[in-house]
Amino acid sequence: MAWIKKPTWRLAIVYTLLVILILHARRPTALSALLGLTPIVLGQAIRIWACGHLVKNKRLTTTGPYAHVKNPLYLGTILITAGFCVFTRLWWMLLVVAVGFFLYYLPRKKKIEGDRLRQIYGEAWDRYDKAVPDLLPSLKPYRSGDNTKFDGRLVLDNSEHGTVMSVALGIALIFMSVWLRSKGIGFPWAPLD
Repeated sequence: MAWIKKPTWRLAIVYTLLVILILHARRPTALSALLGLTPIVLGQAIRIWACGHLVKNKRLTTTGPYAHVKNPLYLGTILITAGFCVFTRLWWMLLVVAVGFFLYYLPRKKKIEGDRLRQIYGEAWDRYDKAVPDLLPSLKPYRSGDNTKFDGRLVLDNSEHGTVMSVALGIALIFMSVWLRSKGIGFPWAPLD
């Protein structure tokens, strides 16, 4: 399938953290569910919006959320991840993920992607890079002159349906894990509350 990513050690770390999150999920309270599901839904919506504008390596994407923030896919992923940590009340996991993301992944990816985009788009990338923030969206949109509108077909072309399915599956597995442990089945090392 096109949405299954090639195995890497970084992806192995992500999936290991997801398994830990699911197996150690604490029973969501009404508050943790509300505070966790809100950023999950918002993050997924941002990712869908971004994917509906993104045409990789064919044009510099500066429309939709890209007019406000350079990395809307990362922003959406951060919100989804934080939401899962709040939802499951695993605060330590939020810290682990934040440290790994901000100290290792983001600086590395910014350098690699920035160099690649500069090589492809030259001065247009430099102008965009200087004008648009990396992760905290600007209220004032960047105006590149591109009037491209959201295209739902791009959401599928960019394989975002895989993320949507993964998020839904993650929520279902957390509920199943908590339910099984409440019945005394499964994971005795993981506290229920």
